[in-house]
This record gives sequence, C-alpha cells and structure tokens, in this order.
Amino acid sequence: MENIHLVGSVVSLLTDPRKRLTVKKYLKRIYYCEEIGDGDKKVLAFFERELIPIPLN
Repeated sequence: MENIHLVGSVVSLLTDPRKRLTVKKYLKRIYYCEEIGDGDKKVLAFFERELIPIPLN
C-alpha cells in the first residue's frame, strides 16, 4: 500500500477540517505532520484514514 499524501502536501484532519497540516514524513503507514501556523513546530502522527486532502484552488 502506497501513501496517497505526498511529502510537502497540505492536508486536514477528518475530525477537524479547519486544521491545516503539512506532511513532513511518511514511514511505515504513519504520516508525520506539522500544523501550519504553529509556532512550536510540534510533529504530529496520523494514520492515512485520519487525513483528508485539501483541494487546490
């Protein structure tokens, strides 16, 4: 199974679509993301089913 969200792409959470994340890494079916606009630059881990792509306008 390959990742559908490429490194560097912008995604949001299925549970909170207003939260924007940037994919930093994809390792062993886990996406490591940083929240856009977060000054702390915390890395958050999500499964693919928890993320939704943001369409480009």
